[in-house]
Amino acid sequence: MGKIAGSLAMASLALMGFVSTAGATEAPDQGKPSFVLHKISDHLYAIGEPHYYQKNYSYLLVGEERALMFDAGANQTEDITQLVRTVTDKPLSVLPSHLHFDHLGGLHNFSSIYLPDLPFVRGFQQDDGLYQVPEPVHLGNIDHLSLPPFKVERLVKPGEEIDLGGYKVKMISTPGHTRDEVALFDEANNILLSGDHLYPSWLLSGNLGDYIDSLTATLALIDKNTTLYGAHADEDPNRVPSMTYDDVLQVRDKMLAIQDGRAKGEKFSDPELIKDSQLYKVVKDISILTDVQFTDGRRYGY
Repeated sequence: MGKIAGSLAMASLALMGFVSTAGATEAPDQGKPSFVLHKISDHLYAIGEPHYYQKNYSYLLVGEERALMFDAGANQTEDITQLVRTVTDKPLSVLPSHLHFDHLGGLHNFSSIYLPDLPFVRGFQQDDGLYQVPEPVHLGNIDHLSLPPFKVERLVKPGEEIDLGGYKVKMISTPGHTRDEVALFDEANNILLSGDHLYPSWLLSGNLGDYIDSLTATLALIDKNTTLYGAHADEDPNRVPSMTYDDVLQVRDKMLAIQDGRAKGEKFSDPELIKDSQLYKVVKDISILTDVQFTDGRRYGY
C-alpha cells in the first residue's frame, strides 16, 4: 500500500518515548511503535501507524496561526495529539478524510473537529447539535470502536480554503470510496493529501461511477508535477504513501475498463479485513477492489 516522492530526510532520534525519523516519532506499544512522524516540510508532517494492520497515515499541517490534522489516526488508546505537541503548540483541529473507523480512532483526543459541509454529513446532526455517526457508516464494529456523539466546530464547504495562517489548503469533495470522502489540495506546493481516495495499495470502491467522476476531477485539478500523499502505506509501512499523476491516470483508466466490462478481476481475500472481493491490478502495488465483503460478513458500497 507507497513510495516517497521527493527527498524526505530520514534521521533517527529518541524523543519523549517516541522515535523520530526526521521525524519518526513512535509511541511504544509492547515494544512496537504506535506512531511514526515523518517531516515532509516545515508545514507538513506524515504520521504513520506501522504496526496497525491497515498501515494508516494521517497528516499534520502547521501554519503560523493554527494546526490541522487530516485524519485522527486509527489508534484508540494512544493519544496522537501528544505526538503533535512535539511539533507545534498552535491551536489544533482535525478534519477526517471520511467517517470510517480507521480514521476516527483518535477523534476523542481533539477538542476542535471539522467536517465537510455535505448533505450526507449534515444528516448526522442531532437535535442537541452534536453529531452522531451510525455504526453502519463508520463500521466501527470491525475494530471494536465505539463512537459517541461529538461537537463539530466547523463545516467546510467543498472548494473552500482552510487558512492556517500563511499556509492554505483547499478541501475537495472526492466521493467514490465513500459519499463523504474529501482531499486537501495545497496549490502553492502542488501537493494533494488524498485520504482513501488515492493511495498506493488496495483502493476500495464504494460506488464505481462516483469514483470515476472524482478521479476525472482530480486529474483536472493536478498536473504531472503534483505529489499525492494517501492514507495507507504499501507493503512497507515505514514509507510515506505517495502517488503520481500517471498513477492516478492508470487508476481511472482501469476503473473505466471495469465499468465497461473490459477488465478481468480475480478473487481476493485478506484475513484481517476482506472476506471476499474482486481485485483488479493497476500498477506496482496499486489495485482496485470491487464487490467487497468484509470479514464480519457485511457487503461494502453505497
